[in-house]
Amino acid sequence: MGGALDKIKGKLKIHSALERGFKQIYGYTSDTDGIRHALTEDNNCDFEDAKFMLVSCSAFINYLVIKADKAGITFN
Repeated sequence: MGGALDKIKGKLKIHSALERGFKQIYGYTSDTDGIRHALTEDNNCDFEDAKFMLVSCSAFINYLVIKADKAGITFN
């Protein structure tokens, strides 16, 4: 995701602190105790963590769709 944000940040106006926050959350999901692709067989994810990530990802997608629309970027 970090690479994708780097590609679109020139076209979309995303505050640098918010961009860093998105990347930090992505880093959390990928580390050994993270929610996504964790490097362990054990399930260390509590319901509230999973729900937070689901809602956050939905909000992130909606945010980017609106930003893209305002910038004239279309998805086919």
